[in-house]
This record gives sequence, C-alpha cells and structure tokens, in this order.
Amino acid sequence: MKKLLTLLPLSLVMAACATSPTTTAPETAAKAYDRMAPEQFVCEDDATVQAKYSIDGEQATINASLPKANWNNQTVVMDIATSGSGSRYVNTASQNVDYQWHTKGDMGIMSVKWADGNEYSVNCERR
Repeated sequence: MKKLLTLLPLSLVMAACATSPTTTAPETAAKAYDRMAPEQFVCEDDATVQAKYSIDGEQATINASLPKANWNNQTVVMDIATSGSGSRYVNTASQNVDYQWHTKGDMGIMSVKWADGNEYSVNCERR
C-alpha cells in the first residue's frame, strides 16, 4: 500500500507531462535595445520620426508619422545596411514597399518606395 501511495503522485505527474502540449520558442532572437528614450526627429511636411537602435547597432525600430504618406505612428523595424557615410537602415521584407532610414550627425532622411515606383522621403533634424 505504501508503494502504491508513493507511485501514485509520480504517475500523475508523468501522465500530465505526456498530455501537455509542447511549445517551442521561435528560432529568431529579438535584438536587445537600450532603455534610453528614442531619438526624436522633426521633419519636413510636419512629419516626425522616433528612432530607437539595438545595442549592437544592427537594427533600428522607427516610429514615424508622415502625413503626406498617410502614416500616423507607424512602426517599422529595419536592419543595418551598407552606407557611404553615416548609418543606413532598411526594410525590404514587403513586396509592396521598401523603407529606408539614413542618418548622419543630427540629420536624417526617411524614405518610402512603393512597388508601383512612387517614392516619398523627408529630411529630418534631431531635436
């Protein structure tokens, strides 16, 4: 009887493990970001850009309001790209639109290019 009482909790645990669904973590790891506030930029056409960069500098999360492009607080995650000078981040994951954020010093340019060939870009300055 004592052995039965000892084995009963173990068998319940084993049964619970056997019937529990398993979940796996995604293969891609999220980049670590500094806890500092994002950099604020004011732009032409009453646009604004907030840029937050990963600690390793390989990624930027951009939150932009571009009234002429009908954007209001749109967020785009971009990866570092080759640049002649300054830092350039791009997102070309969509077949419909490409995004680019290029900075040098206190200046930045936010560009959007649609698949139909239309482009929009604004010059920005860090506040």
